[in-house]
Amino acid sequence: MTTSKLVKTIVFVALLVAASAYLGNIGRQIGQLGAAALALSISTLYPLLWFLVALLFVAVAAALVAALVRPLWICFVAFALASLAVLLFWGLNLIALVLALLYLLAGLLYSRGVAKGLDERIRFSVRPIEENQTALAIVLVIAVCVLFYTGYAAEIEREGFKAPSFVMDIAMEVAERQIGAMPDLTPQQKEEVIAEFQQLFEQQVEDALRPYQKLIPAAVALMLLGILTTIVRLFSWFPALILKGIFAGLTACHVTSAVTETREVERLIIE
Repeated sequence: MTTSKLVKTIVFVALLVAASAYLGNIGRQIGQLGAAALALSISTLYPLLWFLVALLFVAVAAALVAALVRPLWICFVAFALASLAVLLFWGLNLIALVLALLYLLAGLLYSRGVAKGLDERIRFSVRPIEENQTALAIVLVIAVCVLFYTGYAAEIEREGFKAPSFVMDIAMEVAERQIGAMPDLTPQQKEEVIAEFQQLFEQQVEDALRPYQKLIPAAVALMLLGILTTIVRLFSWFPALILKGIFAGLTACHVTSAVTETREVERLIIE
């Protein structure tokens, strides 16, 4: 391997590790959302939006490594380093270790699938990348949803279950409108009634849901999994579109070049 090729390989591997580290950081933030995820606010949506951006970065970086870096064992080393990067952000515990190993396995299968798909084609195409990237992305989505589940479950175990804020907001909006329309109450009395209603309603909601509190993190995580998986499938074409431009740019900048190979093919025929 020439020095120029070695430097380019290191750059592509570093991009994958950096993208994975960024995704690991965003995944850690999602894991810390807990009950705040039920607030349905902008502050909740931001980590999810940044996760999708991080997922795009990983998809592009992984494609560059799988398509361009050879021999294939270097791709395996790259995904091992990427898995280590996410593990450092997710924490050194059993669940994070299993999720990092799952990412490593998905990366190895992805690299092999892309390499095999490219070898079977006459001309270079991003089609093998597009065919294999969805599985890798879904593995990462599953990992982040598991992180959210474990974080939320730990929060409930530590602090107890609290009524979802969006339920309280809706109930209080209705209560304030109705109590505020009562002409026989002074403003101070209205505030006291509203405060009493809020306390009573919140307690009733928590009492009603407390028997199912251990199931709530799993239910929310499954909802999150369904939403993110649907988005990944709907926009699975987008990374491939970006990669077409990137590969064209790399060729124009002489970072990569197209080569033509002549191969002997052996087939069995009827004599």
